[in-house]
Amino acid sequence: MLADKELFDRIEEVLSEQGVIEQFEEENGRIIGRMMIVLGDVPDNLKSDIDMDENDTVFIGTFDFYDSSVGMVLNTTTMQTKGGLWITPEVPNADTPSQEWCEFFIETVSKCIGKNGSFGVPMYTFCSETADFTVVPSLPED
Repeated sequence: MLADKELFDRIEEVLSEQGVIEQFEEENGRIIGRMMIVLGDVPDNLKSDIDMDENDTVFIGTFDFYDSSVGMVLNTTTMQTKGGLWITPEVPNADTPSQEWCEFFIETVSKCIGKNGSFGVPMYTFCSETADFTVVPSLPED
């Protein structure tokens, strides 16, 4: 489940009003899945295994088609991960995200981080069978 479905729905509504969703679907097919990436914490059972430093950030990927989230620690300056991925079920007997979706989560986070280590969150990703796009908040330019 998405970290904040209501917020995601509002972003999707704005994108629909702007014609972005319609254009994407005309070019790439119907949106069949959504992923939301937020900041989080290392699970308690992994804290002793992961030595965090000031450039390390915990990213959590949530999906509208899985009831489990995927997490990782990433140094946004060096782009190195620490401790590998972890899966957190959100309901009993939840399906585990496939390796393909875990890799997609890593790729999405990586491509949304600037050369200086900057990034915006939440990251909102829309997927069709053939393409995807991600919307990331940014600070207004002066």
